[in-house]
Amino acid sequence: MDIFVINISDANNIKPELLERFMHKDFSNAKKKTEHCFSYLMTDRILREVYKIENREIDFVKGKPYLKKREKFFSISHSNKYIVLVFSDNECGVDIEHMKNRDYEAISERMRFNASNLEEFYAEWTKYEAEYKLGGRDKYKSILQTSFENYMITAVSENYQETFEIYIQKGDSFSNL
Repeated sequence: MDIFVINISDANNIKPELLERFMHKDFSNAKKKTEHCFSYLMTDRILREVYKIENREIDFVKGKPYLKKREKFFSISHSNKYIVLVFSDNECGVDIEHMKNRDYEAISERMRFNASNLEEFYAEWTKYEAEYKLGGRDKYKSILQTSFENYMITAVSENYQETFEIYIQKGDSFSNL
């Protein structure tokens, strides 16, 4: 599985007409609209440039995006200033969260998370979200959790032998962590 971390502020350098070509639903919030469109623009770019996939047409099944021909599976998440995209030959899910202060104890109790500090809370929360995007807790077999700056990233795959590579965007290219 390849995990790409991209700064959302890069969307400011893209013409709005280009971004809008990648809109898959309506938004009343301009920031959310930009994040959504930029996420799919970057998905399209990576599928084209990294994986050399020509038909990048996307279907939505119960709200989850898929390539029509299922040549690759992918998942998208964004939080604050970053977008995370994962690509795999298997079903996958990802979540990123900015680790800000909050009443994690009350949320942990309600969600039945085993978290005794803020970082453990975000590890549980992103795992929960990534599993949901994959299709449920019973479906995943491999997991990667890492923190980056003040963010928690969790990626899950249905393949128990999945290997993970993380790439951070630096300008127009990606460096491997």
